[in-house]
Amino acid sequence: MLANVPGSIRVARIFGIDINIHFSWIVIFFFLVTNLSESFYPDQFPQWSRQKTFVVSAVSALLFFASVVAHELAHSLVARRFQMTVSSITLFMLGGVASLTREPPSARAEFLMASAGPFTSIVIGLASVGIAFAANAAQASVPGLQVVAGVAGYLGPINLVVAVFNLVPGFPLDGGRVLRAAIWGITNDRGQATRIAARGGQLFAGLVFAFGVAFVFGIVVPQSEVQGILYGFIGYFLWNAASSSLQQERLASVVGGAKVAPLMTTDFRSTSPGVMVGQVIRDLVLPMNLRAIPVVSGERLIGLITIGDLRKVEQDRWAMTPVDQVMTPESELATVLPDDALGTALERFGATDLPLLPVVKDGRLVGVLYREAVIGYVRMQEMVAPQGRR
Repeated sequence: MLANVPGSIRVARIFGIDINIHFSWIVIFFFLVTNLSESFYPDQFPQWSRQKTFVVSAVSALLFFASVVAHELAHSLVARRFQMTVSSITLFMLGGVASLTREPPSARAEFLMASAGPFTSIVIGLASVGIAFAANAAQASVPGLQVVAGVAGYLGPINLVVAVFNLVPGFPLDGGRVLRAAIWGITNDRGQATRIAARGGQLFAGLVFAFGVAFVFGIVVPQSEVQGILYGFIGYFLWNAASSSLQQERLASVVGGAKVAPLMTTDFRSTSPGVMVGQVIRDLVLPMNLRAIPVVSGERLIGLITIGDLRKVEQDRWAMTPVDQVMTPESELATVLPDDALGTALERFGATDLPLLPVVKDGRLVGVLYREAVIGYVRMQEMVAPQGRR
């Protein structure tokens, strides 16, 4: 579970959640269609024409990615059950990622949320296998069912593989979150649980990368540079994600019991929802070099306007576009309370690229916490901690 992935476009909205496609998804989509049309389906159905094989392959790839969306939606809907806001799901080269504004509040919440995705993939996989068997049995009397049998025969095993892969007990995979939830629930120590799950993720990433090297150089397995590079890329991604979790946990341990309130600032600039974009740029962004500005109605936070939001507006529309038309609404923002631990703020900064977090109490915006302030505090703690331990 990560934040919004840069370089993506929205293609749909389901249950109020944006479905985005990252540019890297296009690469893997064509790779998958090519593999299906040149190898998988021709081997099983040599009588199909090349055109038919290509069309069925494209449909199969689309249905597979639809099942990935279903997997992520399952995570997202369970997360919502525990008051975790999910703003978007992004399909990219390695699958899907749901954007959460906060980490799970309890071991039980994490366990249920993490389990929901693989469970959904298993249900889709078993249902597809059942459809394939039924279609194969009936295709003698209904020839058109051969296509259904072929597509279902592909979707069944691939979804089961996705479920098994995600259940590997290492961050950032779902199995790593399940493992963390189990250890967290038993020990009541989230930090220790995170470290164990992240180390498991690093171990698995190393194995995947080694497997990729074995493919590239033909060690034990048949030589295949394309597969080797793909496995190497997956291993690299998993290693970075697991290492990021360890780094985040280390930072949380550095800040200890520090709270948000002492580091937040109450001297900040805000704007109203009806103010035009041009006025915000002229009066706040340019003279004060602000990259994000809270949008308030009275004292109530209703959104945040960022440089990225402003860039969506053409300059000739600045004078007639109000802020609330392009801002990020409060429901999609990561926020903190004044009494929240600074470690919580670190988690939420890790899930977004925003320069600040709004600090909210009883629905009122009472301050903002700047990323630079937290980084400065962490650096200072790291410098003075060794002296304090002597």
